[in-house]
Amino acid sequence: MGLLSFLRELADGGGTEEDKRMHAELDQVRELAEAAERGDVMRADTSIGPKLRRRYHFVGMVQGVGFRFTTTNLAKSAGATGWVENERDGSVTAEIQGIAEQIDAVIAGLDRYYNRRTFMGGFSIESVREIPVIADELQFGPRY
Repeated sequence: MGLLSFLRELADGGGTEEDKRMHAELDQVRELAEAAERGDVMRADTSIGPKLRRRYHFVGMVQGVGFRFTTTNLAKSAGATGWVENERDGSVTAEIQGIAEQIDAVIAGLDRYYNRRTFMGGFSIESVREIPVIADELQFGPRY
């Protein structure tokens, strides 16, 4: 199943109970992102938790499989900001910023798409660490 089919299945409410739970969580995160877009950033940030920034280092089948594209789309859907970048050694680094639920939604989406699909080789998180928040960051995108 390709990424678009997977996302359509989630949007239609199909899939397993876990898929449906994830869909409900993403709906909640989208509501927070919409609040932030309306300028209601403080309510979006403080109603559930403080804004965090985490730096992830992914290894495994992460280059040549749309990993940056998928990460970017998941982060934007979740209302998270930051960036994702391929490294020369074949790994990928990403900095993801948002409330914990937004960040967790991105990582859960990556896990569901890459680690639970038989046609993908999967990935692992080699390291993750909390880093300082960038206050004026407004979007998520790939770095080249």
